[in-house]
Amino acid sequence: MTSPGQSRVFAGWENWKAAETELLGWLRQDVVGELQTAFEAAKVWHEGQTRPAGEPYWQHLLQVLQVLTVALEVTDVDLLRAGVLHDVVEDTDGTAADVERRFGRRTAELVAAVTIPEVRNGESKDSVRAVYLAHLAMASRDVLTLKLSDRYSNVQRLHTHPRVAKQRSYYAETVEHFVPLAAVHPRLEELFARWAQAYSYLTGRVDTASKVDKLAAAMHSEQVGKSGRRYVNRVRGVASIARENGASEDQVMAALLHDSVADGSCTLTQLRDLGVPEPVVEMVDALSHRDGESQDQYLARLADTPDAILVRHAVELLGRSGR
Repeated sequence: MTSPGQSRVFAGWENWKAAETELLGWLRQDVVGELQTAFEAAKVWHEGQTRPAGEPYWQHLLQVLQVLTVALEVTDVDLLRAGVLHDVVEDTDGTAADVERRFGRRTAELVAAVTIPEVRNGESKDSVRAVYLAHLAMASRDVLTLKLSDRYSNVQRLHTHPRVAKQRSYYAETVEHFVPLAAVHPRLEELFARWAQAYSYLTGRVDTASKVDKLAAAMHSEQVGKSGRRYVNRVRGVASIARENGASEDQVMAALLHDSVADGSCTLTQLRDLGVPEPVVEMVDALSHRDGESQDQYLARLADTPDAILVRHAVELLGRSGR
């Protein structure tokens, strides 16, 4: 269930067997078999490739397929096949002719329609991309459905991209060019609207408690605490207790971010690049256990950042309260 203000994440499936089990719930067995053939071919084409966050490339392909099937209830085998083959021509040594020969003309045409053309002599990568984005506005419903499903997979975990500058540019491009196109399908429109709101902190410096709250919600969006509740509710609980005990705005921000570095959601450098105030970053650093650090070493370092002690106290109070 997606909470208000939370964007939905399609994690894909851990392997094809898991995908097959779910897909057989609403697709014919022969269609699922054809999709398996396409997926296995795509895995070979994309062998050795990874995504910016380090995961195998094939996970992105299953995410796109999941958006098309689970979110949009697409049953068109050509469109679904194109979902797992959409990057073959653009990102591998596979050609449009290869795709057509193995999977038919319509699948190949859909793949071609979402493939950014090669940069030729006298052209720049930016100009080619600009023309491509402009042409999308005139694309068919099927092409838009495919491209938007691909784009949603690419941006649904935008906070995991290692470079904040790329997060910001990708957000701006998506809002300008893709969010308006999502009107082609009411479910896509809702997905992108929620996503744009969830990541709106990327439009400027993340230097207020409200913006940091959105950042924390994004970073902890898929985490669940021991109680089974969304983990972001725990960090919000720490921030609430800190406020009750007279925390400053900076301390409230540190409370919201106190676990973000320790659990690997981000780095101190990324927080600085996002524009989080330096006193907040220093408190987050003080609150984060370091690898190989003993409890005594941690507490001694924490004592060197007095403003962080109130936040640590709030963490302990929350733990004792069971909230």
